[in-house]
Amino acid sequence: MDKNNFKSLSENLSGVIDRLVDVRGYGCEDLFTVEDGLQLKIDLLDRTIEILRIERRHLDNNLSMEEFVQGKIELSESRIKFTAPEKRKIMGSGTKPIALQPKLLRYLLYRHNNRYGSVYDIINNFIRMIWDHLELLDFKKTRTGVLRCFTNTRFAALTLRDYGLLRFTKKEAYKTWVLSLPGILVASKVMEGKNWEIPPVIQGEYHIDLHPDIRKAFTELQTYNKFVQRMTTVCDPNTNIFKVYQEGSKRSYSLMADYWQILQDSSISAIDRKKKSTAKLKQIEQDPEIKAFFNELSLCLKVGDLLNTK
Repeated sequence: MDKNNFKSLSENLSGVIDRLVDVRGYGCEDLFTVEDGLQLKIDLLDRTIEILRIERRHLDNNLSMEEFVQGKIELSESRIKFTAPEKRKIMGSGTKPIALQPKLLRYLLYRHNNRYGSVYDIINNFIRMIWDHLELLDFKKTRTGVLRCFTNTRFAALTLRDYGLLRFTKKEAYKTWVLSLPGILVASKVMEGKNWEIPPVIQGEYHIDLHPDIRKAFTELQTYNKFVQRMTTVCDPNTNIFKVYQEGSKRSYSLMADYWQILQDSSISAIDRKKKSTAKLKQIEQDPEIKAFFNELSLCLKVGDLLNTK
């Protein structure tokens, strides 16, 4: 079932549900749009099926999502006809965590000054931003009852934190996700894409568990001036932090060049690469001049203008 068939099915099924379900009360009189009314009917129907599952002692769906989406569904006013696939092919497991890494950094840049949101809220809002670019299997529930795209986003963030692209201080810990200075730099490069599309995995580029777009983000910054040009694209136009905090800015550029050399080094193991990159990041974060520069940079990010969607 491709996306076009899924969209057609969704529209037809919406019509069937709208005709089938009659609602009295439940606040339906306060709903402003037809879409709101349909959402309420879907919720009520879903709860009804939950009751049926409890009554039948059949809480888990035994039909795999992979098999279901390969089948055929036909709708009429009174019946829904399901036809199993003639041949079952092996399907993927949805969008890989590594493919989510660049757009997750971009989203975290957009919400940078709202850094105290919970991890759940971050994931939920991020998924809504990339929704149209995900596959059906991304919304399959795992055995723990969590959507696969939620789990894969957590895996993506874990790798980003392991490499120091997300901060991991006592304040952040596991409670929220906040970009580090290298994370902001990568996100500023990802912003150039101007959409939320998740490109497919290119075989051969993923021998390192960090997305190649992240590892290449420093490639164009051969001079300090190019570094400043890149960073100013995500700052308020009138900012003067690169002059006022010039020492911290220059030191951050120099140390981040060393940091990116570590990320590019495929001759060492992933464990050693993570250890060296986080050690370099610690050196960056403990530098008082860089710390002052980073604090001011965080305040001048024009986060309200960064969301170039779809």
